[in-house]
Amino acid sequence: MPESAQAAFEAGYDFVEFDVRKTADGRMVVHHDPFTPSGRRIAALSWDRYRREMTEDALLFDAVLDLASGLRGRLHVDIKEPGYEAEIVRLLLSRLELDGFVVTGADASVRAVKNEFPQVRAGLSLGEDLEGLPAWRRLPVRLSELFPARRVRRCRADFVAVDYRLAGATVLGYCRRSGLPAWVWTVDDERQMTRFLADPRVTVLITNRPDLARRLQASLLT
Repeated sequence: MPESAQAAFEAGYDFVEFDVRKTADGRMVVHHDPFTPSGRRIAALSWDRYRREMTEDALLFDAVLDLASGLRGRLHVDIKEPGYEAEIVRLLLSRLELDGFVVTGADASVRAVKNEFPQVRAGLSLGEDLEGLPAWRRLPVRLSELFPARRVRRCRADFVAVDYRLAGATVLGYCRRSGLPAWVWTVDDERQMTRFLADPRVTVLITNRPDLARRLQASLLT
């Protein structure tokens, strides 16, 4: 993973996204899911135990910051768990310029960042995984994502980062009317990529296929 992170920065993408979690002994690691492949919860593992399982895929957030600082890469840090937002932002500010990163997260995390660091750009993530929620809770959550104005105001988000499956319904229209940047994630299908790249309401497209996105964007400009 360190090699792939370096390659991403060297490619010169607008932003490179990393998900950050914390081990039981307080080390910040880059990992999307709350569990390791064997099913162990990362928050319950020490860094050494985590590293033994993940081997070459283990990556400390500090290492990412070193790479970003040295290669002048810009970071998109998705805060996966509440409680240590300030620690993440302080690390970012210690290594990068203010325009060198953004953070995204749930309402509480965005609010925590904006309360302590109002100058930091923070985006509200929309598109919560509702698996495991009782049916009576799902509809209110989805409605709050499709019509997010109240949530945006309460957490003072600077932009929204919305699941592409929700973006086309009402969210992009809301962002345009409100003058709020819209980041759409995670778009890997070529047809959908072309659609969102051509949509003037979309500020940033988040994808696992950035080289294809670049080619499609170039073709739209010719």
